[in-house]
Amino acid sequence: MKRGAVIGIAAGALALVVAGGAAWWLLSRPATAEQTAEAYLHALSTGDAAGVRGLLAQEPDGFDAIAASFQDADAYLQEYDFEVQDDDSVRAEGTLGGEPAVIGFTLTETGEGWRVDADYLATLDVTTTIGDAVRVGGALVPAGAVSLLPAVYTVEAAPAGLVDGSTSVVVTNAAPATAAVDASLSPDAAASIQEQLDAYIASCTQSAATVPAHCGIRVPWAADLATLASVSFRVDTAPVLALAPDARTFAATGGVLVATATGTTRDGSPGTFTYRADDWALRGTVEITGDTMTLAVG
Repeated sequence: MKRGAVIGIAAGALALVVAGGAAWWLLSRPATAEQTAEAYLHALSTGDAAGVRGLLAQEPDGFDAIAASFQDADAYLQEYDFEVQDDDSVRAEGTLGGEPAVIGFTLTETGEGWRVDADYLATLDVTTTIGDAVRVGGALVPAGAVSLLPAVYTVEAAPAGLVDGSTSVVVTNAAPATAAVDASLSPDAAASIQEQLDAYIASCTQSAATVPAHCGIRVPWAADLATLASVSFRVDTAPVLALAPDARTFAATGGVLVATATGTTRDGSPGTFTYRADDWALRGTVEITGDTMTLAVG
């Protein structure tokens, strides 16, 4: 039989095939609702955040964080079956973390074919005993209601390295999930914070024209001098940090500080006086915001 002629049109999306006197229009059709549902569930089962993104009718705010958490999840949907309902909703049953799981979402038909439209995100309600944020997978997120794709996640306390505590949770959109992180200061936290406090103490004890504020330093120079020209310090023993168990306050105590004040006495002559404090201490509050711990000296 004589080979027919093939004319490609629009980069192969549409072609006219002529062979043996007959002709057919071959049209590359968009995926069906069932094929779109299968593609979405496959992306969920393989941790393919980019694949999920490409199937959404509209990308929600904050999807980058959702994708980052999903890519670092512990386990994904497996062994699933699904059905597309008459109202274009999809119900999938499978396993997640070794347990039965139900996942639902709704499809919508767009000018580019079927897309995942609504009800696909799950909600995880997170609480932590320290700070106002946690890490879910690879993303730092505020504590409270967190939107996620269905998967198994490790929820960790933040800031990492300063606060310990984690829990694992199975997240589906069949019902809201909860995760309570029992956070505590890490063994290395005190040493790390002490290092930062030492740097602050070093700035407090530089020679200056006035006694520095918010450094726990009191120099009674006014008892001996009419005016103060300068004050210098010698740290004999630095205060040692102790954090409250709830990490809300701190006290650095046991410091020994020698201050030398120079100025003018009441009779107008120059004078220099030395003062020693054997109870030098700094106290204040601890604020943990996101991935940062800040000490505020009172």
